[in-house]
Amino acid sequence: MKNLIVEGIYKEDNISPCLKIEITEKLRSKIKEFTQHLIKRNYPYDTLCWALAEFQIIFEKGRKKFSEQDVIRRAKSILESPLKYEDVCQLISMLKVYLEEAKLYP
Repeated sequence: MKNLIVEGIYKEDNISPCLKIEITEKLRSKIKEFTQHLIKRNYPYDTLCWALAEFQIIFEKGRKKFSEQDVIRRAKSILESPLKYEDVCQLISMLKVYLEEAKLYP
């Protein structure tokens, strides 16, 4: 699971080509630093699940192509999953860095 999401591809729609991002040491370091930042900030678990849900949906559907209900459903499923606090922080970091590199976030 270490690089599964980051080394994946983002496809904005059925017509556009897939976008691949090379995972360099600089990006790995950025992911690690942001993960540690999230862990140190000690955000509530439900807040992190909400953020992860939003990043996952942006990754899957693109920006502004989802509703608040989509995020609520996804966040609820993440809350009910066995993911540890640190895993959620790492997944958020991986998706955030990937989406920034792909110029899809913010």
